[in-house]
Amino acid sequence: MKKLLLFAVITLIALSFTGCNKTTTAGADTTTQQEHRTLVISSSFVREVYEKEEYQDYIFDAFEEAHNCTIQLDVYSETGALFDKIKTEQESNNIVTDLLIAHYSDMVNYIDGNDYVLDLSNLETEMSDRTFSDAFNSSTNRGDSRYFFPINTDLYLSIANVDAFNYLPSGLTEEDVLAGNYTWTDFVNWVDGDHVKTAILGQAAKMIIYQIGGMALSHTDTIEGTFPGLNTDANKRAWSDILEMYLKGGIHPESANIADLSGLLQNGSIQLAFTHMNQVSTVYTNAPAQFKVFPGPKGESGKAGTIIGGHGIGIIKGSDNEDLAREFIKWMTAPEQIVHAALGSVPPLAEATSALGNTPKDEIIKMGIATISSANVEGLQMIPEYTEWGAVKGCSDAVFAAILDGTITTQAELYAMLDTQQAALEALKVN
Repeated sequence: MKKLLLFAVITLIALSFTGCNKTTTAGADTTTQQEHRTLVISSSFVREVYEKEEYQDYIFDAFEEAHNCTIQLDVYSETGALFDKIKTEQESNNIVTDLLIAHYSDMVNYIDGNDYVLDLSNLETEMSDRTFSDAFNSSTNRGDSRYFFPINTDLYLSIANVDAFNYLPSGLTEEDVLAGNYTWTDFVNWVDGDHVKTAILGQAAKMIIYQIGGMALSHTDTIEGTFPGLNTDANKRAWSDILEMYLKGGIHPESANIADLSGLLQNGSIQLAFTHMNQVSTVYTNAPAQFKVFPGPKGESGKAGTIIGGHGIGIIKGSDNEDLAREFIKWMTAPEQIVHAALGSVPPLAEATSALGNTPKDEIIKMGIATISSANVEGLQMIPEYTEWGAVKGCSDAVFAAILDGTITTQAELYAMLDTQQAALEALKVN
C-alpha cells in the first residue's frame, strides 16, 4: 500500500514537469509522451544483490514509471575503477554517466582540480524542506558550494546485556546510561573484569583505528588532527583507557583476532561494547529483550565521539540528462526513499525519522541520526592524504599488539609507543 501511494504521488508530480507535453490544435487536445531516456548511475555503493533489489523496488521503480525512463546502475567494487571510469568519460568528452554515488573519502578526487561534478547549491535551495547533516561538509562541500548530497553513514554506538546494569559503578544509573549521560571514565569503571567485560576490534588492518578513533574524538574540541593521529592528548586519553581495561582483565582475549564482536555479545562472553552500529543492530534485533542500546560515552569535550563513513550522490558535469538527474536526487533524498537508500545504515537527514517505525532496527537508526547531530564526528576524507591506508591502520595495530603481548604495561611505555607510531604515521603522508 505504501509503495502504491508513493507511486501515485510521484506520478502526479511528474506529469506536471516531465511526463508529457500537452498541446491544443483546432479545438482538440493532443498529448505527446516525452521521449524515453536512460539515466545512468555509476556507484561505489549498492554492491550486493539484495541491495540492488531494494533500490529497484523502493527507489527506482516508481521514478522510472513516473518519468518514462530506465535507470541503469553500474556498480564498481574498487574505488579507483570508478574514478578511472569518470575520468575517461570527462577526458574523452564522451559523457555516459549522469549521477555518481561516491564514498566520502573519494569525493575530493571529483571536486578538487578535476572539476568532474556540478555545483548543486541551487538544488539544495530548492529542497528547503529537508535538513542534511553538516557532519559531511568537509567531503561534500567546498566553501558555500555543495557538490554531493549525503545519503548514508555508519557510526559507533554502545550496547550492553541487561544483566550488566546490575554492576553499574557507584553513582551511575541506568537512566543516565540510556540517555547517553555517562562518560568514558564511567565506561572503564563499569568494565570491572569480573562481572563485566568488553572487547576491542583488534584484528590487524581492520577496525581498531575507527573504534579508538571514536573514543579519542570524544575528548577533543579540535577535531582536525585527532584522527588518525596517535599522540594528541585526546588520543593518549583513549589509549590509556584501553590499557587500564586490559590490565584489570576487562578486555576479552579474542580481541586480538576479531573485527566483529557480535558473537561475543550473543554468547555472553562480553557484556558491554562500544562498536560499529551494524554489529549493534545484529545483536539487538536478534534479541531485543536481552540487550539495551545507547549512545557512546561522552569524553572530556562533553560530547560522544564517532568515526563516520558513507556515501553521497552528485551529478556529472556534461550530463545530457541533468534535468532528470536533479529530479532523481530530489526523489531519492526525500525521507521515504532515503531510509531505503541508506540500506540499513543511518540516513544523514533529520526528517528521515518521520519515515521510520518502531522496530529494533529502526530504533538503532533513529539513535544514529541523533548521534551525528550531537557528537564529535569525523569522516574519512583524509584517506587520500596518505600513501597507503592499510599502513596507516598498521600504526594503531602495533600499539594494541604491544598492549596484548605485555610490551606495554605502564602509561609511560604507552606514550613512548604512541610517539614512535605517530612518527611512522607522518612518514606515510603524501609529499
